[in-house]
Amino acid sequence: MEHFSTQWFLAFYVSLGALLLSYGIFLLFKTDHMKEYLLSAAEEDTPPASWKKILKYLLLFTLPGLFLSFIPFSWIELLFSLWALLIIFVAGQLILVWQHTSQAILSNKDNLKRKIRFVAFNMMSIGIVLFLLTYVLLERSGTFS
Repeated sequence: MEHFSTQWFLAFYVSLGALLLSYGIFLLFKTDHMKEYLLSAAEEDTPPASWKKILKYLLLFTLPGLFLSFIPFSWIELLFSLWALLIIFVAGQLILVWQHTSQAILSNKDNLKRKIRFVAFNMMSIGIVLFLLTYVLLERSGTFS
C-alpha cells in the first residue's frame, strides 16, 4: 500500500505541477484573452460549467490523497491534501455566490489584467513547488539512492 501511495502522489504532483506551470505561462502571455473571457463569463447568470468540472476532478483526486497521506503517515502529503481541500472550498464558495463574484469581476475591469498576471505567477510558483515536492517524494522513497 505504501508503494501505491507513493505512486499516487507522484502522479498527482507531476500532473498538477505541469498543469499549473503551463497554464500559468499561458495566462502570462494571453492576459488579454483571459480578461475578455472573464468579463464575458461575468455577464452570464451562471458560472462556467468548466469551473465546476475542474473543482469536481480536483476533489476526486484530493480525497484519496488525503486518505493515502496516512499510509505511511506523511506531514507533507497531509498538508498538501488539506491545502488542496482549502483551495476547492474557497473556489467553490466563489462559484456558489456567482452573482457577487461576477459583480466583483465587472466592477474591477481596470485591475483585472494585473490580477490575472498575479494569478499566473502564483500558478507558476506553485507548479515549481509541486515539482520540488516530487523530488522530495522520490528522495524519501529511495528512488535516487
